[in-house]
Amino acid sequence: MMKRKARWRIWAVICVLTIVLMVVYAYGISTESPQKPVNYSVVLYEHTDNEWETLADGMRQAEQDLNIKVNYVHMGRGDTASDQAAAIQKEIDAGAAGILVAASDSEALRKELGGMSFSVPLLFVETGAGNEYPVVRTDDYQMGYELGEALLQDIKKRQDDHRVAVICEYMERDSVRLRYEGLVDALKKDNSDIEIETFTRGSGDYSLSLFIGTLFSKCGSYIVALDKYATQEAAAAWLSEKSNYEKNGREVLIYGIGNTGQTVNDLDNENLHMLAYQNEFKMGYEGLQCLVDRRSKNWVDNNVEIRHKLVTKDTLYEYENERLLFPNT
Repeated sequence: MMKRKARWRIWAVICVLTIVLMVVYAYGISTESPQKPVNYSVVLYEHTDNEWETLADGMRQAEQDLNIKVNYVHMGRGDTASDQAAAIQKEIDAGAAGILVAASDSEALRKELGGMSFSVPLLFVETGAGNEYPVVRTDDYQMGYELGEALLQDIKKRQDDHRVAVICEYMERDSVRLRYEGLVDALKKDNSDIEIETFTRGSGDYSLSLFIGTLFSKCGSYIVALDKYATQEAAAAWLSEKSNYEKNGREVLIYGIGNTGQTVNDLDNENLHMLAYQNEFKMGYEGLQCLVDRRSKNWVDNNVEIRHKLVTKDTLYEYENERLLFPNT
């Protein structure tokens, strides 16, 4: 009988100790400090009037989902590729675990980076810097081509002026250059008689909207802008001048590329005729995801697709366009 009681007491003590150890372990887990987020950096070319708002929304969502911390660096107006390379190096020196970049000048930045060595992954978004680096982007050539096809169809329907003015600003970015190449190939297909005129600011022409405003009197009925800032400035120029031209029965149709709040508003108010836009929310999200996962160029090229679409005032409020162009509504 005494032996049974002794054995019972031993088992009771063992059970109590086990419970105490479990409670202590659980308490330690619950009070353990959360893992500190890893720091990454995003270095973007010139930031003007919420130009990167949609891209940044996608990045912020990725930042939350991936439990990382992101430092945003926006290059200033007039900053060179050398300045951007220096900004990238500064972020690396500050401890960034990886750098996401939108190149201000593709070829010049490629040369700058060629003389540098990196201890962390470097990935590009929207605009690349040569074939050495992975880049998360849409098919810029195809986007330009589809915009050109739509413009060509409009010219044939209207059977009027066959001159097209193209604002060739920021051609140093490979995204803009590819859009231009696609646009021209579409306008020139089937040996069409379209006359393409290119315009770029000269030395001393500081305001893009004022520069574009001077073109209305000498260009045809169609103007194309190949990036979101040029599109926004073209719409601003036409808003300022259109009442004078419309009194004389003259209309200029502006075809642009962009998705800023201002450009969408200009499309809705008929200061723009058509927009091509890319899914920048997904571009921002996928860019950070690929950077954190250290994806190779080959993997990005074969697994990441950023879609683009054409939109007019008539299709602006279709479900997918509204979802992507009015993300906060």
